[in-house]
Amino acid sequence: MIGANIHVFGDGMPLYLLENWRQARATDPEFLQELPSRMLNARFAVVDFTGRGEELADLYRWREDGPRLAVRWLHAPGGAGKTRLAGQFAQDSVAEGWKVVTATHGPGSVLPPPGSQDLRLDDATGLGAPHRR
Repeated sequence: MIGANIHVFGDGMPLYLLENWRQARATDPEFLQELPSRMLNARFAVVDFTGRGEELADLYRWREDGPRLAVRWLHAPGGAGKTRLAGQFAQDSVAEGWKVVTATHGPGSVLPPPGSQDLRLDDATGLGAPHRR
C-alpha cells in the first residue's frame, strides 16, 4: 500500500484506489431526463431506500459482532438492489461513527486527486469498505 493506493502489480499502476465513502448527492432532474436510463443508476438514488430490514439487520449484526477483520460479499443478479443496500449500510455506519471507505477499480475510472483522502481512523468506531466497480 502506497498512500491510499493498493498496488498489486510491479508496474506502479494502482489496481484499486481507496476513498472516503460519500452519500449520493441530489442530481439535476434535467440531466436525469436527458437519458431516462440514468434514473435506474443506483448511484443517483432517485427514489428513497425502503425495505430490506432483514438484510440490514444482518449487516448490522455482522458489523457489531463479527470478527475484527472480515469481508462481506453481496451478490445477486443485476437490479436486485445490492448497491442501494450497501449505500444504506454505509450511510448508517457513518452515522454510527464508523469510517467507511470505497475501493474503486483504478484504471479508467474518475478518481479523486492523489493525497485528497484522509483515511486515518482517528476516533472512528471501526472501518467499513463497500467495493465499487
